[in-house]
Amino acid sequence: MLWLCICLPSLPLEALRSDIAEAATVVTATEGSARWVICCNAAAERAHLQAAMNYTVALAVCPNVTAVDRKPRVELAALERLAGWAYQFSSCVILSEISTDLRKAQSAAIWMEIGASLKLFGGLRKLLEALEQGLRELQYTFQLGIGPTLEGAALLARAGIRVAIVTPHSLYTRIRSLPIAKLALEPDIAAQLHTAGVRTVGLLLELPRDAVAKRFGPATSNFLYRLMGEAADPRSAYRLPDKYAAQFEFGFEISNTETLLFPLSRMLREFAGYLRARDTAVQRFTLVFAHRDHPPTQLLIGLSMAERNAERFLSLVRERLERTELPAPTCMLSLSATEFSMPTVLQPDLLKAELQQTEELAHTIDRMAARLGEDRIHALKSVADHRPEASWSNCAFESKQAKVSFPDRPLWLLPEPKPLELSATPHFVSGPERIESGWWDSGDVQRDYFVVKAGNGAQLWVFKDLRNSGWYLHGFWS
Repeated sequence: MLWLCICLPSLPLEALRSDIAEAATVVTATEGSARWVICCNAAAERAHLQAAMNYTVALAVCPNVTAVDRKPRVELAALERLAGWAYQFSSCVILSEISTDLRKAQSAAIWMEIGASLKLFGGLRKLLEALEQGLRELQYTFQLGIGPTLEGAALLARAGIRVAIVTPHSLYTRIRSLPIAKLALEPDIAAQLHTAGVRTVGLLLELPRDAVAKRFGPATSNFLYRLMGEAADPRSAYRLPDKYAAQFEFGFEISNTETLLFPLSRMLREFAGYLRARDTAVQRFTLVFAHRDHPPTQLLIGLSMAERNAERFLSLVRERLERTELPAPTCMLSLSATEFSMPTVLQPDLLKAELQQTEELAHTIDRMAARLGEDRIHALKSVADHRPEASWSNCAFESKQAKVSFPDRPLWLLPEPKPLELSATPHFVSGPERIESGWWDSGDVQRDYFVVKAGNGAQLWVFKDLRNSGWYLHGFWS
């Protein structure tokens, strides 16, 4: 098996906000009576702040720093959303634990078995390109490692080694010179090893495992066995839920609609990844904006055809938000979907023109409905009546309208037939077509319809009223 590990060192911060903040921002947690910095953004690092710094010292270094409290449950929710997204690249995804130990706050990771996916994606290079592009769009800070074991792939990721290692022997050659601080050991054990002079991974692996177990406990020796693939590493794989429900809880309130688009973009991209992983699509999903002192605001997003394109989801949500006034700042977002259907697949021609036009039409109609309201968008349906003015009516728009066999009719009908004065015999193109109907509702008509070619080349739809022998214009062909 070949494992790819995605290390997420900035998850404590990025789980709370998905935008790139220009102000120095840190995530803090309290241990005992002290408050510690556990994660910093780029602006905070430029201000010489770093993890494991006392928050009082951080305030002295950068008085304008913005601090948010760590929320492990929010980190776990973000990790599960990302796992659902990652299933589009692998059928086996494993999550790390979210440790409450402040010294392990930046150890969140996801593993994917990619050996079975290489052929599907066209090789390792293309798979990595697609994965990295997706992670950048989600705005996560990440490190990748590829190895024959779970712990080996994680170690390569933390060490920044981007070479794919496929055998335990090659893994040992790559990692033996790394400092033991890169290993996922308990911090106290790593400190004891360093004091004893065991400062590289190679030296630790050369120690007798029985002696390591006796000195540091069986968990340490078992970790080394799993690192080198000498023992099984039984971990439960994450399972995709049957119904999608995701939450994005902020460490602050958001009052600007434009600012909400940053977390919405991440959530919708993760949702689209989940849909691709299940090879399904949706025609409706629900967004809920939670407020601290007001009832939540709910938006039902509907589409005319089953879709799983994140960009189209985002454009529809943007249109709806522009015409929705939120009653209060938002402190949490949630997205849910319970009904799924197969993606809309059309058989394209050689130039794929029909497929492209159908998808663009559906997307345009969805945007119009989001901007104007679904009650303003209508389609036409045929009615069982031969009279042209009574043979159609409005109906709700659907992407797949039933095909109806119907005689050739002009697209433009006059509101009322217009009388014609004929000075000469018109140039008939086709006809007559007799229509006699409507006796049951006092709208009886008796007409002979003709297609007439005018002097300027236009084709007109005219009829002769059999009751008074008058001629009338009723429609135009384009």
